[in-house]
Amino acid sequence: MVQFDNQYKQVKLKVVYYGPALGGKTTCLKYIHRVTDPTRRTKLYALNTASDRTLFFDLLGIDLGRVRGYRLMLQLFTVPGQVQYNATRRAVLAGADGVLFVADSQSSQQTANEQSLANLAENLKANGLDAATIPLVFAYNKRDLPEAMDCATLNASLNRRGVPWFATVATTGEGVMESFAAIAEATVRSVGDRLGLAAQPEAMERLLVGVRAALQPFLGPPPSAESEVVIRPKATAETLSAEELVSEAVRANLSMTDLNAKLDQLGQELARRIRQLRAINEFGRLMSGARQSRQVTSGFLDALLRELGVSCGSLLLERNGTLEEVERRGLAEDPFARPQADGRSPVAAVVESQQPFVVFVDETGPITSRLTEELLGLGLVAGLSVPLVAQGRVLGVATAYGDAARGAFSDDDRDLAMGLAANAAVALAHLRALGALEEANRTLEATVAARTRELELALTQQKVLTEQLEARRQELEAANARLGELEALKGELLSYVASAFEEPVRSIQTAARVLMREEGVSEKATKLLEVVHAEVTRLADLIVSTRQATVLSAAEGGSVTEVAVADLMKRALSPLRSAIGERKLSVHVKVAQGLERLLARAEQLEVALRAVLRNAVEYNTPGGSVTVIVQPTQRDGKAFTEIQVTDTGQGIPAEDIPKARERFWRGAAGEAAAHGLGLGLTVASRVAEAHQGTLEIRSEPGRGTTVSILLPARSTPA
Repeated sequence: MVQFDNQYKQVKLKVVYYGPALGGKTTCLKYIHRVTDPTRRTKLYALNTASDRTLFFDLLGIDLGRVRGYRLMLQLFTVPGQVQYNATRRAVLAGADGVLFVADSQSSQQTANEQSLANLAENLKANGLDAATIPLVFAYNKRDLPEAMDCATLNASLNRRGVPWFATVATTGEGVMESFAAIAEATVRSVGDRLGLAAQPEAMERLLVGVRAALQPFLGPPPSAESEVVIRPKATAETLSAEELVSEAVRANLSMTDLNAKLDQLGQELARRIRQLRAINEFGRLMSGARQSRQVTSGFLDALLRELGVSCGSLLLERNGTLEEVERRGLAEDPFARPQADGRSPVAAVVESQQPFVVFVDETGPITSRLTEELLGLGLVAGLSVPLVAQGRVLGVATAYGDAARGAFSDDDRDLAMGLAANAAVALAHLRALGALEEANRTLEATVAARTRELELALTQQKVLTEQLEARRQELEAANARLGELEALKGELLSYVASAFEEPVRSIQTAARVLMREEGVSEKATKLLEVVHAEVTRLADLIVSTRQATVLSAAEGGSVTEVAVADLMKRALSPLRSAIGERKLSVHVKVAQGLERLLARAEQLEVALRAVLRNAVEYNTPGGSVTVIVQPTQRDGKAFTEIQVTDTGQGIPAEDIPKARERFWRGAAGEAAAHGLGLGLTVASRVAEAHQGTLEIRSEPGRGTTVSILLPARSTPA
């Protein structure tokens, strides 16, 4: 029965290795485990009964791909083959998704094979499984034995369903992985059918291809790895006698005695390790409280000698590339610090390799070196040297020596010394870092003091500069105020001059037009009048541009007053009447009810409206119209009063509309392009913004232009 593990998104498939006792089921599974898991990441849970080496149950995970997002995991089980373990076989067989029957090829086991196969059918039925449809593969094992029956005979006797079969030798692995791959694929196919993949042939084929790919690496020649000794007892699968059971019980008791001895030994080893860990922990605690290097060096050497049970040793620390002795106990001179025949001392080799050095002198053996001679001359037979390493750097070397009563230093002694040395190295590195930090702190304090004095001097200078800057600021403010007054005076003067010139220029312009229409005027006089008219018209445009520039420079100035829309229109249109008449334009003004009066900066709004109207007149087509509408409107949920001016002129290309608000932009609209300085829409936009409004331009070439001055609705008096 397929098991779904929703927590880990897995589908677990169960395959049971079935067959007679001593047929090779356990050996097959052990071989599969060795091949598929050479690093032994999974465990085989085994129960060796008296007459059958069998796996009571075993879990072996192999990734066979995914079905509907769930990873396929294969579990392999085997059962005890003896007759008396039928209840166990039935329990293990429960929920099986596939069966691999391991038959014993020996002719003497033919009956046992047939009985086991019949027992399989009974137990499958007892577990609600169909023996006729459950995936089944036969492995005819022990093909290497001389009395093995031929496969045809075995097939005729056992394989009535005609399922796949394989000749195997479980002890060498021959055919084991091939039969395993066959039952794995058959089981996956059966489970896929039950999960609805039979209706999806392509999905089923992809799944099976994945299964074959997962198992392919294990189908090569059998590995020559550590094959265990296999004993084939002569006994068959008959029930053991009382004498054999007693013999097995005695053997088990002996094994238990051996295990108890090993447990005692492990207990002693554990107790010794605990003592060592306590010693290292206590030493580490003492080192953490050390505040001077002398406390560390003296405390470390004393603890090392005490824990090793010796009285002779020394400690050398690295300084400027050389080792200097700082502590010594029980020796006039350290033998490991003396150069040997090759010119190097043992402690130098320890520093270079960062590994401990251990020596033991057999008093009964020959003297093989000067070091051996020196140790024996001092009554010593054992020596140990360990490096003090912190952050990959050797800080020093510690040595210890033992006499014949103490004996050789063991691996545990070496490990203990390394642990103590590591703690001492960390403590020394900490103290050195602390010393360097304190020195850096003193240097920093001196630097800060010097910088403080410099800052105080700089602050004094800054104060003087600040006072000077304040005086300069006041002078600049006074100058700026005067400049503002002059700017205002300039604006007033320009506005006055423009107003003073505007009426005379208009009169001259009108007179010139009238004279040009008079009959009897000579050709020369007519040409002169045309020149006068053109230049006066140009002068009038410059006067208008001057007034616009004056408004542009003071767009946010002036007070807000109540403005009558009718008067505003008259003043704005008055200077344009001649141009309107010449072009035969019709002008229409529509004011929505309730908007007869506005709140605005009167002069600025007049100039802005006139600039928009002038563009509508000058850029219009002869005989066209200009429509002015004053109406309420909404933009983004906000209320505005819209002064909309629409002409029937040539229009502005879409790409030029963003440029229309720029200063001095006049476009390319024929003869009107030469008039003015191109400030009209710039002035209108600035005036609208000064009223917290905006200017909108909509135009379509050949169909005219609409310019709207949008003023906030509060600009309308109550």
